[in-house]
Amino acid sequence: MPGFPHPQVAALLNGILKQEPNAVPTIQAARNGSIALIEPLSGPGEPVAAAWDSVADTAHGPVPLRWYRPSASQPDALLVYVHGGGWVAGSLDTHDSLCRALALRSGFLVVSIGYSLSPEAVFPQAQQEVNEILLRAPALAEAAGFHTRTLAVAGDSAGAQLLGVALHALAADRLPMPDAAVFIYPVTDATMSAPSWRTLADGYSLTAERMRWFWTQYLGEEAMRTPDRLTAPDISPLYSDRLAAFPRSMVITAEFDLLRDEGRQFAEKLAAQGVAAQHLHVPGQIHSFIRFRKVLTDPQWGADAVCGKIAEFLKK
Repeated sequence: MPGFPHPQVAALLNGILKQEPNAVPTIQAARNGSIALIEPLSGPGEPVAAAWDSVADTAHGPVPLRWYRPSASQPDALLVYVHGGGWVAGSLDTHDSLCRALALRSGFLVVSIGYSLSPEAVFPQAQQEVNEILLRAPALAEAAGFHTRTLAVAGDSAGAQLLGVALHALAADRLPMPDAAVFIYPVTDATMSAPSWRTLADGYSLTAERMRWFWTQYLGEEAMRTPDRLTAPDISPLYSDRLAAFPRSMVITAEFDLLRDEGRQFAEKLAAQGVAAQHLHVPGQIHSFIRFRKVLTDPQWGADAVCGKIAEFLKK
């Protein structure tokens, strides 16, 4: 039986996240909207022992990074985080509170990647930047003075898509894989054909129309008109033929998220390929809920509670 959004979620959907009818997305509006939600929904980030910015030189130029050291002790594990935002919005700042929470709860050194955004960065630039930094992450940590023995990766939404594509590329090239991966309400299927695209198309903050618009900004009109291209593994991780090589994985889905079913399918495919895959389905929540730590405070399924479950998975 279908449930109902958590009361705290319902309040957001009727308030700050209420959709204007027939609103046409624009690049600047998407970016401004993402930034505007930081203070009322994410709140100030928790203090960590140290947080600092650096730059990674890549084939496409410098990419900003933000590091989080959770405590004074020397961390021996590194978590690379890839933020969401539909490839168009999102930044080191929009996910700052979340990255601090993950660092504190896991004890991992965390580095967040400020990859280039679309449409200014033409596909596949963002993907290539993430791939390159993921390959170099242990060396980047060592250059910062940290000798880590464990490497984990995590991302939400479009960031989880970039992460899935990066892992496919590593597996295809027979390169070393991370020890663990966390996919938070991941974008996995550019065909947009999973059942929840119909049943949850409107009314839950991320709409089908808006997600199609995000895909178009990222890939361009021509690719969107080429069905065979949409199932390529450098676009849709769901169709990767290298899933068996993926590390142990946690896939998180939200009950009232139109990406719910493609995330579930991704978790099922990973498990079918022999990956130790844990599917964490979060009742009552919507897309982006894990960022809204200030207001979604349910002790079992709120943002911070799920951060704790991610940390437990990472520390196994």
